[in-house]
Amino acid sequence: MIWVERLLRGLTALAGIALAAMVLLVVADVVRANFWHRPIVGIFDLVQALLAFIVFLGLPQIIFIEGNITVDVIDHFIGRRAVALLRATGGLLAFLYLGLLLWHMFAPALDTLRFGDVTADLRIPVFLIWIPVLFGMAGSLIAALVVASRQIAQWGRDPRK
Repeated sequence: MIWVERLLRGLTALAGIALAAMVLLVVADVVRANFWHRPIVGIFDLVQALLAFIVFLGLPQIIFIEGNITVDVIDHFIGRRAVALLRATGGLLAFLYLGLLLWHMFAPALDTLRFGDVTADLRIPVFLIWIPVLFGMAGSLIAALVVASRQIAQWGRDPRK
């Protein structure tokens, strides 16, 4: 599973670079707009594209480290195996849901390519924004499968250990 960790860390690094770029662009835009009354042309298009990088390339690592929000109200009332079973079920459901999302994202992504959709100001092809979205969803799908398999293995262990 080392290749999965490396892949997800690489996607997270790209998300971090996109975040830094977005922050720098927004700060530069605010400074230019306030001091020289010359905002950066196309800042909305750039922020929109970078936001797709940040969200979808950062999501796989969050899923992998199980950093998502969970509610553990009943964990204290049921045994460890039952908790592991609930977590394994949640992991499998997340895998199925993310797979369904990824499957249904291909058609709109291809439509943007087929119709030649571009952003309003900079005329960036919208299909290019779909690329990190699709890669991030694929990474999230892999991460969810790893998490589900970890939880299934945890469920199969002897609770006395």
